[in-house]
Amino acid sequence: MIINCDIGERGPDHPVDIALMDHIQMANIACGGHAGDADSVKAFRSRAEKTEVKIAAHLSYPDRDSFGRTSMDIPINKLKASLTEQLSLLQDIRCVKFHGALYNDSVVNSKLAESLTEWLCENSMQQIVTANGSELAISCKKAGIECIHEAFAERRYDYNPDTKGLTLVSRKKEYASISDCQEALEHSELIIKSGRVLAFVEKTNGTLEKKQIPIRAETLCIHSDSTIALELAQGLQKLIKSGS
Repeated sequence: MIINCDIGERGPDHPVDIALMDHIQMANIACGGHAGDADSVKAFRSRAEKTEVKIAAHLSYPDRDSFGRTSMDIPINKLKASLTEQLSLLQDIRCVKFHGALYNDSVVNSKLAESLTEWLCENSMQQIVTANGSELAISCKKAGIECIHEAFAERRYDYNPDTKGLTLVSRKKEYASISDCQEALEHSELIIKSGRVLAFVEKTNGTLEKKQIPIRAETLCIHSDSTIALELAQGLQKLIKSGS
């Protein structure tokens, strides 16, 4: 298990982001679609190379106003053009992780997943970071692109018994994120040691219950803008080492 982090979203010299680089193994560097610019990409690429941290290009809907967290009804040719422009900041990198709404949409939307896979192939991508069983993972596997399956260390999950699908709780809901570090570590420990996650299941009467659901992950994601990001990264490092 490795730790990945969505990073470089708050400029080239944010102190928490800089500190996080000492506790992660993969940096998903924002390339301007939702955040980041040439200066921040250069700065975090340099730090990643010095510390031998793997780099992924973190690409999104072209939506800086909403931080890439709102789904966009955008023609696929325009989306591909934007992704190509974003990738130009890390044009030699062959690993991609999509961000926010684009990531979530690619989990459930097979048509979008196929279009994104086409773009990945057109740009000679070798790896994609996504959820196991997602539409994007299914499409990329067919195309011969390696999938690095991830789970989220400080985000809660929904489970749909009908589709057997795990999805992140919408950020519109107040319980979408975990703000207590100890809870996030317990959430992550279950994933690491048992390959299961405690997810919310909506019952027919509208009430919610929690249920442990199998999940496959080779990497755990931390969002750098989480209030517990640095403390969580340090705790996860110890947790992973203790289980190795």
